[in-house]
Amino acid sequence: MKINFALDTDSDPTIWLGMPIADGRGASRERKKWARRTSELVWSLAQDPPEGKGEIKELARQLEATAELLPQKVPVHQVFIYLPDPRRDFLNFLVHIDQSEGNTESTLASLVQKDAPGAIQDPEVIDFDTEHLGRGMRSIRHFVSSKAGSICCSVNYAWRIESEGIDLVVRTISENIGWVTANVDEFDSFARSLRVMDHQD
Repeated sequence: MKINFALDTDSDPTIWLGMPIADGRGASRERKKWARRTSELVWSLAQDPPEGKGEIKELARQLEATAELLPQKVPVHQVFIYLPDPRRDFLNFLVHIDQSEGNTESTLASLVQKDAPGAIQDPEVIDFDTEHLGRGMRSIRHFVSSKAGSICCSVNYAWRIESEGIDLVVRTISENIGWVTANVDEFDSFARSLRVMDHQD
């Protein structure tokens, strides 16, 4: 049974960017237009202006490539991009949603990958209940990435929204462990702002 939904946030939209997931006719044009406009906006608000149009074009290229490739590589329902500085690599926060199944505690633990193989140490797992999404869990996990061939860090959020019968996951992964761990408070604030705007069975 398909669930249609949209997540919304009141986090700063110039730092937390909503990425379109487009397919079908005109999708390529839509992605290109979004990437160009987003790059121009982000750079116009940057403390230090770009050195030239090349930096604007490069960020647009990276955004467009992400919008094109990410849904093909990983099944996602929605994507938010964390981009506080256009000169740094951005982070993709991937959103997945499904019907609730099984025991809440064990399901949430599985969704935040508490016992998933490959971790180099036990993940840091805490309860993460929020006003809008209800009961949840958050983990910070360090693991060896077979693709990257290096140690990566993931921050994983999961909620069971009892009233709606759905389980929701928000996840980001990066090789830049120091930057990720230094910004966990910012990620937590973003996660607490999320709410389900519209969905139907």
